This record gives sequence, C-alpha cells and structure tokens, in this order.
Amino acid sequence: MDVGAVVQFLRNALCTGKNFNVLGDSFLYDPKVTAQYYAFPSPLDKTTPLEILIGMTQFYACVSTTIAGYKILTSGVRKLQLITRLVNLRGTEVAKDNGDKKKKDDKKKDDDKSEAVARQLVTKSLLDESDAATRNTFVGANVLILGIAFFWLFANSFHVTETDWIGGVVALIHAVTVMEIVLLVFLYYMVKDAGAALRRSYRMNKFAAKIVGSKKLSDVDTITVEQYSWVVDGWAPFWAEGVSGSIGAEGKLLTKEEEAVASKLGSLSKNIGQDIADGIRAQARVALFEGYREYVYLILNCFAFYGYLACVLAFYYGEESSKPDYIKAMLMYMPSADADWLGNTVGDFAWTLEPIVILGSPMIISSMLPKKKKEKVA
Repeated sequence: MDVGAVVQFLRNALCTGKNFNVLGDSFLYDPKVTAQYYAFPSPLDKTTPLEILIGMTQFYACVSTTIAGYKILTSGVRKLQLITRLVNLRGTEVAKDNGDKKKKDDKKKDDDKSEAVARQLVTKSLLDESDAATRNTFVGANVLILGIAFFWLFANSFHVTETDWIGGVVALIHAVTVMEIVLLVFLYYMVKDAGAALRRSYRMNKFAAKIVGSKKLSDVDTITVEQYSWVVDGWAPFWAEGVSGSIGAEGKLLTKEEEAVASKLGSLSKNIGQDIADGIRAQARVALFEGYREYVYLILNCFAFYGYLACVLAFYYGEESSKPDYIKAMLMYMPSADADWLGNTVGDFAWTLEPIVILGSPMIISSMLPKKKKEKVA
C-alpha cells in the first residue's frame, strides 16, 4: 500500500472536513482540549485537536516529499554520470570494431546481424535513459522544493504564521505560490505522459497483431527499444536503474548485456509464441488505462491549481475597490473572502479524490493482466 497516498487522503479529507465545519460542535474544534495536554504560547494556543491532526499529516508530507525529491534528484545525477561513462566506453568499442571489421568471416552473417541490432538497441537505450535521467533530475528538484514549501503549511496549522517567526502570512502565501509554480511543471508532464501512454497502447496492439501474423520477429533489424522491451516482458538493463556496482566492471557489464540482447534477438527471429502477443495486448490495455488515469489526475490537479490560485489572488487583492476586472473574472466575481474559501475547499477536495484513484489503480491493473496458471505439484 502507498503510505504517501493514504496520508495525502487523510490530510486533505481532514482539511475538507474543516472547511465545511464537519462535527463543528465536537472537541476537534476546541483549543481548550489541546491546552489540557500542552500549553502552547500565544497565538499557538489557538491550535485545535483537528489542526494538530492536519499539522501532523502536513509535517509527514514535508519530510517525505523533501526526502523523495532529494533521492530523485541525486539518482538522476548519478544516472547521468553512469550513462556518460558508458557512452564513452561505447565510442571506444565502436572505433575498435570498425578496425576489426575486415577480419570477420562471412559464415557468421546471422550472428553479426543480431549483434549489430543489439548494439543499436543498447546505444538507443542509453540515449533514452539519458533523457529520462535529465527529466528525473528536473522533476526531483521540483519535488524537493514542494516538500520544503509544505513546512509553511505545517506551521500554519499551529498558527505560527500569525507571528513573524518564519515570515508570517506573507511567507505562507509565497510558499503556496511556489507550490503553484511546481504544480504547473507537474501538469505539463501529466499532459505529456497521458498522450504518450495512449499512443503506446495503440503501437502495442499494432505490433502484437504483426507478430501474430508472422509468428516470428521477421524484421529484427528494424526493432526498436520499446518493441524489444515488449517482447521480453520488460527490459531493465543496469543503466536503467542508475547503478553498476563497480565502475571498473562497467565495460564488461555493457558487453554482457549486449550479448544477452543479441542471443534473445536470435531466438525471437526464429519463433515467437502466442503467449508473447497475448502479453503485449494485456500490457496495451494497461497502457490505455494509465493514459486515461493520467487525464483524471490532470483534471483533478487543474481544479486544485485553480482553487489554490484563487487563494493567492484573494490575498493580494483583498480590497474589492482596487481589484482589476480580470482578477474579478478569475475569482468568478465573488468577494475575496468567499473566493478564498471556495478555492481552498476545491483544492482540498480535488486532492482528496486523487489518492483514492492512486490506491485503487493497482487492483484495477491487476484485474486487467492475465492470471498466471498455478503449476500442479506431483
């Protein structure tokens, strides 16, 4: 179970409940209950038990998101360094191979073909993973910033922002503004990933139909990294993980991986079982689901973005008389106080629904994949 998604659901569900004053007459809204256990200084003594619960989940988000961002960022950098070393090794090997070409015999044509294609696949995989590592580095930096910004939300739950200890309410609004900018980056990747997943689903179905008709990988020399990954049910070379174990052994590991790919291509060029095509079709259904799910995330996060944006605008344009017409339109011609409440409520509710989708997705995906047959024990 995704603990982060569970905490996200609890955090935003509690915030939504607070917005609607659910159980408003209960002890959850009574700061005197908090004072029975700990005497906070003013104005922290306004903190209610509900706000403590919200603050705890926000502190978890602050710590876990900051750590996750740091790990994504540093792993992306390490992966880029690894791929740079491997690309340099590949350049040296290509130069050596070009010098030895004349010494090869004609009887190894088929083997040479598989080796050449394997070399191309490995090279293309290195380039693809380099792009992925660059993206991870950028995304990791944004996640790290998001995690740090959560600290002001945590402090706000304890009314710390009513003091000037960490910049007051202005610092809180700056933190929310930073989170909005980060969310824009995530929205961009949601659009990109959703479209990519739907297109991948189409390509997988088309490729599965093709190999069913030929019952073998007839055009080995034109196979792509993506297609090779499909037929082997997921290709995960060591550089995709970003670790090699030993820098000195990277050249040998690269050669070993290349030989394994060439061997697999040789066998696939002779025969491809029906189960491989069925597996690709199943993965195509999953990719289709993931594409539409990404659009659901996009819609929910667009609502959250616009809602929290309304809070920022309501803060800067609190005076109705000085509010420009375009700001009034963005706030749907509501008073700033109402726009602030509605925007915050919409954002909290959208982010309450998102973890439900996250937590429910594994069960849906599991039901879409073919069940593995249990082997009978004699």
